[in-house]
Amino acid sequence: MNKRASIKFFGDVYGTGYRFFIKQKAIELGLKGYCRLNAAEQIEVEVEGAEKALNEFLLFVQKGVSPQADSNSFSLELYDDLKGYVRMESDIV
Repeated sequence: MNKRASIKFFGDVYGTGYRFFIKQKAIELGLKGYCRLNAAEQIEVEVEGAEKALNEFLLFVQKGVSPQADSNSFSLELYDDLKGYVRMESDIV
């Protein structure tokens, strides 16, 4: 079964590599969606795909995405409905 997750990272988001690490991990797991810096200066992530891959991605998030970050503060929402993303996109590389 496929699922979708919406995640927002707060606090120390500049110069931490969050968007790079998130995009790479999502691609590695076959997840689709996006990762970007929003107007509130939070890293906003939405990914969808196989439940097993999504669970592995969420473990990655919980452990701490970036060793350069001072904190790993985030909010998480899970959904059963999908948006039909076709690739993993980011506002950087």
